[in-house]
Amino acid sequence: MENLKMDRRRFIRLNTAAMAGAAIAPAAIAETKHSENGARTHERPTGFFRFPLGDFEITVVNDGFFHLSDITPPELSPTESLSMNTSEEIRKEYFQSNLLDCDDPRLIISPVIIETGNQRILVDCGWPVPGSPDSTGRLGSCMDMLGIPRESIDTVVLTHAHPDHAGLADLETGEPVYPNAEVVITDMELGFWTGDSAVPLLEIPLLAWIPDVLDALSDRLRVIRPGDEIASGIRSISTPGHTPGHICVGIEAGGKQLLLTGDAIVNIHTSFERPHWQNFFDIDGEQAALTRRNLLEMAATDDMMILGYHFPFPGLGYALRYDGAYRWHPAGTTLMS
Repeated sequence: MENLKMDRRRFIRLNTAAMAGAAIAPAAIAETKHSENGARTHERPTGFFRFPLGDFEITVVNDGFFHLSDITPPELSPTESLSMNTSEEIRKEYFQSNLLDCDDPRLIISPVIIETGNQRILVDCGWPVPGSPDSTGRLGSCMDMLGIPRESIDTVVLTHAHPDHAGLADLETGEPVYPNAEVVITDMELGFWTGDSAVPLLEIPLLAWIPDVLDALSDRLRVIRPGDEIASGIRSISTPGHTPGHICVGIEAGGKQLLLTGDAIVNIHTSFERPHWQNFFDIDGEQAALTRRNLLEMAATDDMMILGYHFPFPGLGYALRYDGAYRWHPAGTTLMS
């Protein structure tokens, strides 16, 4: 198999070209856009899924979705972007044999609200920024539906600073979306996006605004090291590769564990069954693949429930060892056990 390591220069070139318990059942409402003559033009269902974890209450929020073609350069197929270091023949056979979308898979965006009893913590905050697809940016509407004021968020945790995770500030005014929240980010992630190493990546329009947002929020950043505790029962887990300072979030309450993946694991098929396949979107594909396998092994060993930021909503399940790799098992009724 040809090993196609994605270097940063190629990443920039391609992107620039492309972008010059009782569990409460899922709830949904619909946002409807209207044209000037009142005709309905677009529906955007919004939903959430809430469940207890010990004394914590976890709410998974549907911020919407995007297609891989929205972020994949035209010279790559969307499925190729999930499997850079394998052949087209193997890739095609895998997707077809698993009845998967071979043309344009879509990724859900699922921020998470953790209510500990004395803190309300938001992990990642969706994609309500200029340039995002119309199918994203529903977090605010869902919070309104839930009766959760933005002012009530005490802490926002960034697994990393990519656009679909870091909708933290109004880009025109610099005003924070969550005015009373501290923003937790790792020292490596902050240092990367505000340092010289990221300058070439900032040529990509989709990424160009990241330092501005971090600068606008500089007085409220809580900078941690990967592995540090975020709050009682909530810890960061070092998972580099997708970005240099990427973290996952581990939650332990009531004798149960929950792993919030960020972008360390992005697909319920390829990431589990082919963890060595490298993603175009990872800055360091080899490191990300190693991180992914280690993370899945930890989850399988410790029986951790997994909540995937980009998995089919609500994205809850488990990693089971299978045939030298892993298989995704949706939580279903096991959420209650």
